[in-house]
Amino acid sequence: MSNRTCINDLFAGKEIVLSMLRIGTWNTQWAGPGTLRGQRIRVALAEPGCDIVCVTEGYEKILPRGGHVIDAGPDWGNPIKEGCRKVLLWSKRPWADVKQFAGRPLGGRLVAGSTVTDAGPLTIVGVCIPWSMAFAKGAAKDSKPWEEHGKWLSGFEALPYRDTSDKTVVLGDFNQRIPRRSQPRHVYEKLRRAFDGFEIATAGRLAGAASLAIDHIAHTPDLKVMGDVGVWPARSEQDKPLSDHFGVWSDFDDFNPRESGTASTPGRP
Repeated sequence: MSNRTCINDLFAGKEIVLSMLRIGTWNTQWAGPGTLRGQRIRVALAEPGCDIVCVTEGYEKILPRGGHVIDAGPDWGNPIKEGCRKVLLWSKRPWADVKQFAGRPLGGRLVAGSTVTDAGPLTIVGVCIPWSMAFAKGAAKDSKPWEEHGKWLSGFEALPYRDTSDKTVVLGDFNQRIPRRSQPRHVYEKLRRAFDGFEIATAGRLAGAASLAIDHIAHTPDLKVMGDVGVWPARSEQDKPLSDHFGVWSDFDDFNPRESGTASTPGRP
């Protein structure tokens, strides 16, 4: 679903084109597509009519029908399980310039691509930043708490997406609350440095959420958030469990000057 409204600027002899797109992210806690929980999540994911969705810890088959999917690959340092992905990106329109990584800390935890939207071309980066105990327990046990998280942030800082000023969205499971709550101060400060230059649409208290989010949508300032951030709840209306995370989605607009008389794209009903 996308929207474009034209506003005439009589003084400049141009019109301003208002382009809306909806982008969301949710950690689905490995809900299998054949389970009742997975089926409920699939219905919920489709309901807001997002143009772009990032699912973390999920399966492609719970994404909305149709569209185009890219993922971060099957290997993020833990035993590989068929069909599981730490990061999946879904778009109504095709992807180009897809980038994956191999090996820790970014391998299997970051995928980037570009796609065309009614706000113009966008770069989308889907992420699943390691949680505090990643590789501190479990299979590898070769890291201290928050160590793998910090390595991921250092790896991200070295990427061009971090320094871009063009339309870019980084979204997924950040595994930190914003503003800081219980996480160590140095860990929180490293996260904010890594995303310096981005605005975090999902920071702070969100209507309909019982706590601060750890699934986030960061964006360059040339994309403007419109209205309140939407929430996919962790439990259904029937109080059935969906995930141990609540998901988030947001509308974005972009103002572009055009010569007057330029045709506009039909609006969202």
